[in-house]
Amino acid sequence: MFKLNNWYLRLLVSYFPILVLTVSMIIFLSFIAVNEISRSETAKADNITTGYVVDSIETSLHEVEFNVLNEASKNLNYAAYLNGSPETQYKYSVVHSLRALVEDSDLIESIYLYRESDDTVLTANAQTELADFGDRSFVAQAKENRAYQGWSASREYREFDRLEPVRVISMYKQTPLPFGKDGILVINIDLYAIERIIGSMTNRQVSFIHITDAAHQRIYPAVNSPDDVGGGSVLTTLTSSSLGWTFESGLQAGRLLGWVSVVSYVWVIMAVLTFVVAIIYIIWVTRRNYKPIQLMMSRIQSFQLRGSDGNAVGMDDLTIIDRALENLIVQSQDYEKEQRESAMLQRRQLFNELISGQRSEQTIQRMRKLNLLPPTGRYAVMVARVNRHDHFQAENTHNEQNVLKFALGNVIQELALGEGLQGWGEWAAPDRIAFIFAVTDASPDMVEQLRKTASVARQWVDEHLRLALSLGIGTIVDDWGRIGQSYRDALSGMEYQFAIGQDAITYSGDIPQGNPRGMFHHMQHCTECVQQFRLTNDSWRETFDELFRQLERDTLKDEDIHSLVQLFIQTLSRELKDLSDALNEWLEGDRASALNAKLTDASALAEMKELLLEYLIELYDVYAAMSETKSYKSMMTEMRAYIQANFADPDLSLKHLSDRFQISGKYASHLFKLEYDMKFVDFLVQLRMQHAEHLLAETDETVQNIALQVGYANSITFGRVFKRTTGVTPGEFRRLKMRPSPQT
Repeated sequence: MFKLNNWYLRLLVSYFPILVLTVSMIIFLSFIAVNEISRSETAKADNITTGYVVDSIETSLHEVEFNVLNEASKNLNYAAYLNGSPETQYKYSVVHSLRALVEDSDLIESIYLYRESDDTVLTANAQTELADFGDRSFVAQAKENRAYQGWSASREYREFDRLEPVRVISMYKQTPLPFGKDGILVINIDLYAIERIIGSMTNRQVSFIHITDAAHQRIYPAVNSPDDVGGGSVLTTLTSSSLGWTFESGLQAGRLLGWVSVVSYVWVIMAVLTFVVAIIYIIWVTRRNYKPIQLMMSRIQSFQLRGSDGNAVGMDDLTIIDRALENLIVQSQDYEKEQRESAMLQRRQLFNELISGQRSEQTIQRMRKLNLLPPTGRYAVMVARVNRHDHFQAENTHNEQNVLKFALGNVIQELALGEGLQGWGEWAAPDRIAFIFAVTDASPDMVEQLRKTASVARQWVDEHLRLALSLGIGTIVDDWGRIGQSYRDALSGMEYQFAIGQDAITYSGDIPQGNPRGMFHHMQHCTECVQQFRLTNDSWRETFDELFRQLERDTLKDEDIHSLVQLFIQTLSRELKDLSDALNEWLEGDRASALNAKLTDASALAEMKELLLEYLIELYDVYAAMSETKSYKSMMTEMRAYIQANFADPDLSLKHLSDRFQISGKYASHLFKLEYDMKFVDFLVQLRMQHAEHLLAETDETVQNIALQVGYANSITFGRVFKRTTGVTPGEFRRLKMRPSPQT
């Protein structure tokens, strides 16, 4: 009994003082701090709210200004109207534009355009003389102070003298934009619309907001408005730099004090209730928990006595409990780790037995026990291989490789589950993971389900894990004992990726029976194509295409196709490499190594054909250029002289040169690249721009005339090319008096 009472008192005393001290301090500090905290937080909230109002109004007005000025700068009818063009279509177009701007914005009261040449004002409704216009005084003010950029103070606006005035703020810009002096564009913002925006963002029963403009005129609330009520202290004062308005806000009279009082009473009541509940809870928890602790100590002490553990001498009870729990946790973790490793090894062993074709009664029993696959249905094996596995190992640490492999296996299994396939996968080799998929329903097409799963998985893994996969699908079987055959068929199908693969996915059932042609037939085509290439016979392209058409028709293993391609490259190298150092560099240098690397990584026959054809075309241009002539220097001299004499001809092109000098366009382009290290087009543009720079710097010709003199049909195209080449427009080049580049 003494022990029990001892533990009860120890637990109760250990909890009680800290509880009393903590709750007492909370109650004491609450009376001191709650008032100041409440006032401070209220001021912060009011500041944030007022700042939001200011930002909203500034953003809305900025958006209106941007939309109107953007329309005025892009719509050429504004400039045409201000220039006094007699066509009425410009006036109607501007009126339509002004009306659309007013209708598209709830803030815009009106927009009008003043034309200074004849003192005419054009509004969204009509055109009138300035003397008859109701806002003529504002126009006169704008003419006297043209440099003003901001919004005006609150004012009254009427389009005609007989109309009722409307309270607005206005902005005006010299037009045409950005620095024209032919007229003035005036934007009027309805203050009533702004009042509605502000009213929707404030709670007038709790807070107030007063807004005055730079002239100390009331903006919000309006005079004699229902919102124009007094009372309350100002908590926040903000000034808008773009509008010049002053925003003052705060709480209505009596609101802050009442709210603070309510919070104070609620705080005290909650503290007292918490204190009472805590005392009751501590007593209940202590009475409930001291007995298990005492029982635990008794058992630990009896165990130590049986084990004669002398290390416990001098330890208090809690230390003994901690030491015992620590030993128990370590033993539990070791046991769980052993169990997981054992389960993983058993699963992997069972998987290997299935894909190897072993079928014993023990295997079937373990399958049914683990319930990894349904006992009846149809089954198929899918194999996913990580391409370029050596790069994968070099670019990732061991832990990163394990994480990526784990993610790869889970992704494919989840995608298969979405297609209605129950799956189980294990890594059968460092670069290869195998999955056994099963369906219990015989109606769906399992092959299509597997194809779709493989296609989606390959795309997802390529985009998110940056891994390139090749996938093989084995035949469909209806028994666990034949899963090994499906696995072997999947591996066999992956050997025909070029022949039957679709986006690096192969299905063993697509392998046709029998091979109509042997390797010798394809080797003859390789030799024939190389001979035609060697004789610069253009028919080598047709032979090359025919070779790959035959490879597409005939079902060859990937290793056989790679061997044929390597034979083709080696035969070509043997025929051409001794003709010149340039060809030898192409055939045995870095280009050849890069080509071999790309061909090895190719996942489709079409991709391999494209890579090889691109290489052969470039090699053929070099070989043909060397074979056609050894004196291309003289031809380039004549060609350059011809271009310098006729660069102003807009029709000058590679085809023009090829017809003039009786050579192919590709050969002409190759000569330019070889001689000047630039394309023909770049050479021609450089020559034209150099001549244009001299004309701009040394003559007073218009830009349009200069464009015609250097081979451009209009100044727009010429200006775009000139700026792309020199970095400035033709007008800026002349205005800045830049020095022309030396002519080549």
